[in-house]
Amino acid sequence: MEQILAVVLSYKRQDLLKRCLEAISQQSRRCDGVVVVDNASHDGTEEMLQQLPLANLKIYVLSRNTGASGGFSAGFRIAYQLGADFVWMMDDDVIPEPDALEQLIDAKERLLAQDQPYSYLLSLAYTEDGLLTNVPSVDQRANAIDYGNWPALLDLGVIPVRPATYVSILVPRASLERHGLPLAPMFMWGDDTEFTLRISREAPGYLVAASKVRHLRRVSGTIDIRRETDPARIALHRHFIRNEFFVARRYAGSRRVASLMLSRTLLVVRLIRAGQFAKAKIVLQGLREAFGFNPRVEAADAPLEALGVSVRQLSPVVSVLDQARAGSERSAGGEPASAAPASAAQEDDQPETPAVASAMPRILVCGAGGQVGHCLLNQAASFGLEAIGLSHEELDITCRTQIGQALERYRPALIINAAAYTNLDHAEAEIAQAEAVNCHGVANLAEAAREFGIPLFHLSSEYVFSGDGDQPYRETDPTSPANVYGATRLAGEEAIRSRLDRYLILRTSWIYGEHGNNFVKTMLKLGGKSDEISVVSDQIGCPTRSRSIARVLIELAARYCREGTLQWGLYHYSSSSPCSWAEFAEEIFREAARVGLIDKAPRVLPIASESLPRAAARPAWSVLDCRRIEEIFGIRPKPWRDELRHVIRHLNELPDASSGPAPSRVPFRLYSQG
Repeated sequence: MEQILAVVLSYKRQDLLKRCLEAISQQSRRCDGVVVVDNASHDGTEEMLQQLPLANLKIYVLSRNTGASGGFSAGFRIAYQLGADFVWMMDDDVIPEPDALEQLIDAKERLLAQDQPYSYLLSLAYTEDGLLTNVPSVDQRANAIDYGNWPALLDLGVIPVRPATYVSILVPRASLERHGLPLAPMFMWGDDTEFTLRISREAPGYLVAASKVRHLRRVSGTIDIRRETDPARIALHRHFIRNEFFVARRYAGSRRVASLMLSRTLLVVRLIRAGQFAKAKIVLQGLREAFGFNPRVEAADAPLEALGVSVRQLSPVVSVLDQARAGSERSAGGEPASAAPASAAQEDDQPETPAVASAMPRILVCGAGGQVGHCLLNQAASFGLEAIGLSHEELDITCRTQIGQALERYRPALIINAAAYTNLDHAEAEIAQAEAVNCHGVANLAEAAREFGIPLFHLSSEYVFSGDGDQPYRETDPTSPANVYGATRLAGEEAIRSRLDRYLILRTSWIYGEHGNNFVKTMLKLGGKSDEISVVSDQIGCPTRSRSIARVLIELAARYCREGTLQWGLYHYSSSSPCSWAEFAEEIFREAARVGLIDKAPRVLPIASESLPRAAARPAWSVLDCRRIEEIFGIRPKPWRDELRHVIRHLNELPDASSGPAPSRVPFRLYSQG
């Protein structure tokens, strides 16, 4: 069944928010969850929300007010990353009729039955006086882009519209996947216009007449700085001026931009003549900002931290107590009581104390200083998890005592191990060190997880295979490591399987990303210093972004914390479309040159592995079959070229930092400029 999450953005309107949530809870078609994004109200909204007896309520509190644009961007990404198939978005002053959502879903089914594409569905909004409000424009592109005769759709009870507002809008997951998130830098005014224009480029949105909501607007009428009396709102009008020019440039063309420039110039003249110099200055400020304003679209899986805020997830007190009771019932029914935190008894003794950030399910991340570990910490909050990240300096997994102390202190719901000894060539001589981390350290974690009654997630490697095949390796294929590193990684997997029933081992390959040392960052560093670089062309694998690997682990951890179970075992995950190291390097340089990260792409000279002798043998074939994780969890690998473009774009925006190759992993030879 399709999962629908209602998302409500709120800022300092407790009474309206409560009415909105009550109306959502009374829908004839129930939501699968309700997400409230509190835009740093700090007025008692948090406490009010925690007392509401609503099922499946998730509360996210932003550390600062990001404006309506940032709040809606946060809401969409939270719902998307929670796995929503549809996001039902609204402000806290929207009161849906009891069948508002059911009517939207019914209209969606009627459109699909007639093969009519759609990008979003919109409710009909009216005021307390019964007057229509937030009325969108009819999409008049129908004949031009072959949508058919749109008046005929009136029989379906829908009208194609473009653009629209966030007043009860139902956005399918596909629109977010294809077109990204609302533009948070717009702050307020016009962000809904830009977003709905963008996602409806290829298919219209539809106004569903039978789906009705009341919009209890605080301020009615058009936005006009001349009518504003609140100094705080007057100052915000620079966003309105800037944003309307941005939308006109992107979607309307030069004629509309010229018309806006003329009208806003005349507005400044009128304000000056009326002696309203402060307002005239605000308009001029907006005009100045308009010329350089060009925010980029973020992908739907962008982390909340990209908004420049920290996020706390609160748990309603009622929900916490219900979970405690359910936990007691499960224990009485025969499940191990140790699966619950040891501190649960103390929490039950003091139910009046609301749980805040610590009420989020907690995970312990070992190896938090590595590429994947870093990303695990960044993404956990987006999935409603509290991540405790410990680097090698903070937790040495080869020390059983340290592991026990960490679990006693933090009482996590599960462990994710991203720690490993990864120096391939050194491992050939430092066998004891590699075994200590990759085998004995992993065994220590497995034994500790068994003792505390919690699952263990473990990141492993494609190097457990020999690399002499020509078909993607499945989880059931025989292993035969070609080097010490691979052998120790396989021994770590076996240590987990022999000690635990509840474990998840995730094998991956060719990790790279924005953080840490890896092949991509090394190529970029050398790209501007060399005319030619020889790169191995007879080793084939799938470059996999560290952030995507972390997302898989976090998503499955959140699923376990939410449902209390998981289909345990061994899984493969890597990007799709195999390539050689040489092909990977060529694409890195091509993309980096395109965005201006390097001046000129060096020439890549493909060479054989034997031309670069190494202590450790490298598999010639490192391609993993990822069908099992897709069939069981619906997690589909992403094309590595698409992922690489995101990484290069991000690196282009980061300050320059020294980086080097991942130890003994770099299959290239450098030719300096003449």
